[in-house]
Amino acid sequence: MHSFPGKIVVGVTGGIACGKSTVCKKFGVLGWEVISTDSYAHSILSEDNEVIEKIVSRWGPKIKDPNGSIDKAELARVIFKSSNDRSWLDQLIHPKIRKGWTTFIETSDKSKFVVEVPLLFENNLHALFTKTISVHASATMQNTRLQERGLSDSDIQARLKSQMKTTDKANLADIVILTDGNPEFVDQQINQFLSLLK
Repeated sequence: MHSFPGKIVVGVTGGIACGKSTVCKKFGVLGWEVISTDSYAHSILSEDNEVIEKIVSRWGPKIKDPNGSIDKAELARVIFKSSNDRSWLDQLIHPKIRKGWTTFIETSDKSKFVVEVPLLFENNLHALFTKTISVHASATMQNTRLQERGLSDSDIQARLKSQMKTTDKANLADIVILTDGNPEFVDQQINQFLSLLK
């Protein structure tokens, strides 16, 4: 049973560059409250002094940007090379991220929420949601999108290897939305999901 009585909370997950944000934006256009857990992560890495100090203590001052926040690109390079480093960071910030978005939902007067959670199944969060969606793209499409973001082939492989396979996420989700096609096809799939939700 999901944890927000009287509210519909849909969890959106999927592999990197599969189109999670695109799907969430489409829910937003339809009047849903959209929550990105990545935005909570970014604000924690920019503003939470306790977290910043622990990260700098572990990896040294090179991990900070000129503004004194955590350099996200440098941090990504570090954690995607080491599962131990990635696990350490997850344990540090994920409880804070979860508290942020769950508190937002609990205290909001809105009734329909879609939450983008890249590590939904890895962190065993599915029980929090009314339904879960896995956004899926082909490996070719993922690769193309990541190259367009400026990632090198080695960076792409490191990130893909660090994540649960997209097929495994698809098998665990209540519904799969495919994003290789045109935007209208994505809209059709979302509308079909919403009709089933009713």
